Amino acid sequence: MTMQFQTASFLPARRVRPVLAALLLSAMALTGCTSEQAFSAIGIGSTTEEGGTTDRPCPTVGVLNGTDHLTLFNGRGKDLTDVVLRAEIARVVTKCEYNASESTISVDLAFNGIAEIGPAAQSRTQTVTTFVAVTRRFGAKVKKQLYEVPLVFEGASRQVQFLKTIEGTQIPYGGDADGRIYEILVGFQLTPEQLDYNRKVPRVPIR
Repeated sequence: MTMQFQTASFLPARRVRPVLAALLLSAMALTGCTSEQAFSAIGIGSTTEEGGTTDRPCPTVGVLNGTDHLTLFNGRGKDLTDVVLRAEIARVVTKCEYNASESTISVDLAFNGIAEIGPAAQSRTQTVTTFVAVTRRFGAKVKKQLYEVPLVFEGASRQVQFLKTIEGTQIPYGGDADGRIYEILVGFQLTPEQLDYNRKVPRVPIR
């Protein structure tokens, strides 16, 4: 699948004081909400510099437009009875640290969401593939990494929350540049058919 990262639409990051763990707890609490705001894919970030706080910004973070949700079918059709799984990414949070001596920014990132098992599922254990891509703003993709997220629906539960953390992503900076020259995008790794489905079929939030 080829993605045009430079055309993505997402909401900008906001730097706040709490550490990444506290931000994640707050974000996970929102996953249980049923409003559109709970799935607005807002990125939140906090910054430190070799042991202290700094005003320099983390890279902008968000969810790549059209990849925030996923619907898996059984291959026999695309009716409600053919759905194996639906999943949504809710929030992305970051924490970054500047290393002036090495001219690098170390970024810790996490995102959470919710998944719902469908009537066509043959197993209560599923796996979804997500990605994290680092791009230069208005430029080319720098790096992209895929991450599998296992989902286990215990007992009779139809829904499960998930959380994925990625620590220690190193990106360079120099001169007058800072984290603002980078964008970090996350999303589900979709096939062309799945991306086309997301574009054509209005998303119904998992409730």
